[in-house]
Amino acid sequence: MSSGNGKGAPIVSASTVWGVLGLAAIEVGIILFDGLRRAPPPAPVPSSEELAEPAASTETPADWCASGYEPIGRGCLALPAAGPPHPLVVYLHGRYERDAAGDEVDRQRRLGARATSKGFAVLALRGRLGGCAAAELPTWFCWPSNEQTEGSAVAVVRAWPRVLDEARRRTRSKSRFVLGFSNGAYFAGLLATRGLFDADAFVIAHGGPVEPVRAQGGMPPLLLLSADDDVAQDDMIRLDGELTREGWPHDSYARGGPHGLTDQDIDAALAFFTRAPHETLPLDPPLALHRPAHHVHVGEAERAMEPGDDDE
Repeated sequence: MSSGNGKGAPIVSASTVWGVLGLAAIEVGIILFDGLRRAPPPAPVPSSEELAEPAASTETPADWCASGYEPIGRGCLALPAAGPPHPLVVYLHGRYERDAAGDEVDRQRRLGARATSKGFAVLALRGRLGGCAAAELPTWFCWPSNEQTEGSAVAVVRAWPRVLDEARRRTRSKSRFVLGFSNGAYFAGLLATRGLFDADAFVIAHGGPVEPVRAQGGMPPLLLLSADDDVAQDDMIRLDGELTREGWPHDSYARGGPHGLTDQDIDAALAFFTRAPHETLPLDPPLALHRPAHHVHVGEAERAMEPGDDDE
């Protein structure tokens, strides 16, 4: 029984105080425990890889760009003087020796000048040193271009995304085309038939097929550029026949003269890139120097190999 303290307030014993405090502590503990039990799990802590800044590019800038181009990573980019957008032409060169690049640099320069004057940007890429099938060409730059080297094609294309992304950022265009010349033409055909690289159209200039010619993806428009006295002419005739057999939309162009990428060839390729994404092939009206003669040549070649001919 409590008594007053002389000021009208009840006197509470120490045992009572400690009992109340103990009950309060228990209730607080229950509340805290219940809150912890119901609280959502903490957010995961980012890994060191996620927190790290993107690694800076360690690619050595291209030092082989022709006049009119600028190095962007492992490629050379030529842009029109006017502002973007600019459709992009990816150029795949012919094979050349490391210390004798003069002809290739000239081709690259002429392509850049003619393309940019028509509103196209050009991204010139380079094949691998020693990438040729021939063991005697260890100092030549080559693309995968035959059944022996096509296994490296995927690795080659996987090295491109960074430079392609930069080119797209600079051109501000989703339109993309491929022009392959000579060794690069075989590779362009390989990219198209194996579905290794997406492009709105391909031009195969003075090259040929990498067997088998079978569409493993879509069938983008193709233009075959050839020359009557070209060492690759037989391969171009064979490629035309195989594309026809597959029902692959394509067009052909032929000129007189030997192997090479002339200004006339370049203009035909650019005209094709302008028209092919929006027109049915073969083009109508046709390109200048359009010649639907490959099919005739193929027919003649097939007749020449009919049974019995070898015995005459």
